[in-house]
Amino acid sequence: MDQNDKYDNEKILKLLTEANQFFEQNRDYPPYQIAEFLIEFCKLFKQLGKLLYFAFSDVIEKAQVIKDRGNEYNEQTKGIYGVIQIEKQKGLMELNGENNKQILKNKTLANYQSMARTMLRIIRFFNYLKIMFIDVDANRNKKFSDICSDAYNEALAPYHTFMVRNAAKAAWLAAPSRTKVFETFVGPNQTDEVAYAAIKKFVNALEPIRLNFWDYYNTNKLTNLP
Repeated sequence: MDQNDKYDNEKILKLLTEANQFFEQNRDYPPYQIAEFLIEFCKLFKQLGKLLYFAFSDVIEKAQVIKDRGNEYNEQTKGIYGVIQIEKQKGLMELNGENNKQILKNKTLANYQSMARTMLRIIRFFNYLKIMFIDVDANRNKKFSDICSDAYNEALAPYHTFMVRNAAKAAWLAAPSRTKVFETFVGPNQTDEVAYAAIKKFVNALEPIRLNFWDYYNTNKLTNLP
């Protein structure tokens, strides 16, 4: 395996720490660290199986949108909230790359995908991660495939089409054992307790980000973006 494709939990924690520190200083989140976290985390799914990775391939696409929008507005703002506010002022928040002409009738933004809409999908994914990992820790005899399925049904399925939900079912059925997950998450030859401790550390690092984004979206009434 190419080392660049290997999941690195320490790198993940570093990116989350940097994002949380940025928030403490700016009351906003940095596009680069959030996008890199998503890209790096999906390497876990890639190592756990092709179907599982495919089920979350859109997360990597959304990470690129976050980077693109961050770079596009870099001279005006350094944070994701700042980008969303600019999109609000310009009437761009609902754009998804397919409805642009209908909303704007503007050919120059025909492929624009908004930060606001993209991040809403990502914070739903944050919900999925929290539910999944808490279930791994709380129900230590539960099959990982059932954990993935239950987390998906609670956090993501309500927003997906029938076809997407059916495709997801195949991914959960192909999910590996808990032992394989632990070996990928913390490395081989580690005890289960080391893995559980690492999972708790991960959840604790992600949780303030998840909560702050939901607070921002609820406060600004952005939870129903199409």
